[in-house]
Amino acid sequence: MLDNDPFTTFEPGQIISAAAMNAMQSKMRAEIHKQIAEALAALTEVDLSKDSNALEGHSAQDLLSKFLEQAMQKFPGHTGYRKLFKVLEFDEPNLVEHELKLCPLVDLYELKSFEVICADDDDKRRGEARFFLYHTSEKRISMEGPNGTVTVDIEERGETPFSIPVSEILDYLGVEYTDDTSLGDLETELWKAMFAPPNDPFDPSDYCHSPWYERCCREERTVGSLKAKGDWDDLKLKMIPCKVVNPAPLERDDSSSERRPPNILVAHHDFDRLSLVLRERIFINDNQQLANVCLMVLLKV
Repeated sequence: MLDNDPFTTFEPGQIISAAAMNAMQSKMRAEIHKQIAEALAALTEVDLSKDSNALEGHSAQDLLSKFLEQAMQKFPGHTGYRKLFKVLEFDEPNLVEHELKLCPLVDLYELKSFEVICADDDDKRRGEARFFLYHTSEKRISMEGPNGTVTVDIEERGETPFSIPVSEILDYLGVEYTDDTSLGDLETELWKAMFAPPNDPFDPSDYCHSPWYERCCREERTVGSLKAKGDWDDLKLKMIPCKVVNPAPLERDDSSSERRPPNILVAHHDFDRLSLVLRERIFINDNQQLANVCLMVLLKV
């Protein structure tokens, strides 16, 4: 039968009976069954290698789980969700061009600074940061200081750590890489994506990496080599976004600066832009120098 041949032919003016229609439907079913049988018969089985049910050592279930994980990571980007990193100065409107085409719900989390030991070439320094790249083997990091050994807990014992897998934050930010990408280049692209508009640039002292990272960067290790040695999934980004629900009224004492986030005004200018204004003076070490406030801003429509 040709593709355009009718199953049943009717002449002009001929009465179409129920019997003729039933016969036509039977012919259609028979043709469908025939084509399915022919398609199945055309399938041939090929010899399978011992690794045929896996791709690069991953089973079908592993691959399915990975695809689903990647899909879930990309899902927020298609549902009117934004996660931004902003730096506010006292009484200075910070304009956010989110382009969500609606007035989004706004949720604010102050990014707390925490103690770290950063590495740069052969130098280590003890300080505070808001973003820190490290390996899970570095739950505690030590260095020799002028007064002896200094140790910093990156993950507090017995507490749930503040850590995001580096692979997940790279996927969320849309940073592209291959197995041949070096860890140093990957870190550069990560910081560029995190602080690109509509995010704000952060002070370089706010982010750094650990001695383990520094050693791997000097050795020019690649993503592929990290995966091969089982280190890829152990790379983490530490940050501590914090807020207090229903904070106490603003009081003029030392405790007022501990509220997170501080007094911030959110204003919607139109469906594509909003502004954030820090309305509370925050001082550095009581020396009357005004401090900025670093935020993680969540937008949802």
